[in-house]
Amino acid sequence: MVISEKREHVTYNRMRNGKKHICHTTRKVYHIRCDSCGDEFYRDSKHFNQRSSAHCCRKCNPKRFAQRQSAILRQYDKWDASSSKTI
Repeated sequence: MVISEKREHVTYNRMRNGKKHICHTTRKVYHIRCDSCGDEFYRDSKHFNQRSSAHCCRKCNPKRFAQRQSAILRQYDKWDASSSKTI
C-alpha cells in the first residue's frame, strides 16, 4: 500500500571533456507498506510498479504472496482450485 510520495533533489558531480560539472536531478520516491509482512520501505519511481495494487518488500517473495491472495479470492468467490477463470 502506498503511504505517501515525495520528490527528492539530488546533486552529483560528473566529468565531461575533462571538466567537473555539478548536475541537479529530481526523482520521485514512494513510501510503501508491504502487503505481505507490514514493513515500511522506500522505492523510487524507476523500480515501482504503478499498475500493481499489491507491493512486496525485498524480504518477501511476491510470487508466493500473489498465490496466497489468489487462493483467498477463489475461496471467497467459491471457485474450485481447478477453475481456469482468471482473477
